[in-house]
Amino acid sequence: MNTSEQRKVARATELIEPIADDFGCEIVDIDYSNGVLKVVIDEPGGLNSQTLVDVTKAVSRMVDAEDPIPGRFTLEVTSPGVERPLKKPQHFQRSVGETILIKTLPDVEIAGARRAEGELSKADEYGITLSIGDTDHVLKYGEIRSARTVFAWGPTPKKGGKKNQNASAATDGSPKSKTTKNAETPAKTQPKESGTTNTSDQVTESSRKASLHE
Repeated sequence: MNTSEQRKVARATELIEPIADDFGCEIVDIDYSNGVLKVVIDEPGGLNSQTLVDVTKAVSRMVDAEDPIPGRFTLEVTSPGVERPLKKPQHFQRSVGETILIKTLPDVEIAGARRAEGELSKADEYGITLSIGDTDHVLKYGEIRSARTVFAWGPTPKKGGKKNQNASAATDGSPKSKTTKNAETPAKTQPKESGTTNTSDQVTESSRKASLHE
């Protein structure tokens, strides 16, 4: 992420955090890349689909009013999913005992590599301990470029069976809502320069009704 994108993320974070707080949500991550502002949120017990819809609508209204990122972009509000990004010390602390995947900064290596997968055996306010086999590797947070939990996927069911259909529905990714910044009409095919539309099915219908009343 370049300096310009970092400034945009900082401004968006400043405006989105109070919205998340109002709905009792935690911002897990905010990222801006290739014209997409991705907001990852969570709440105790897992993100409720209605909360996702409500937060998406609230953030969309804020974007209309504040225009934190000039020009056209897509807003995506989503849950962390089964493999969660680890950005803050508290994220690591909550994931102690889980398997995680880490990528370090260029001048930091774990067992001769910048990528490593192992058990997160310890985490405090300063850094973590990653256990790989019988070896513990101690890292400071400043040495970690990115990290996420690793979900242990089961064997793939045979094609064509009912079990396979159920498994697909259960692991089809995290719930998410997308909104594209627009200007003339809320139709998906009419991008614009300000405002937000082009949501997923449930959010689109709710947003259109809200727009009519506003």
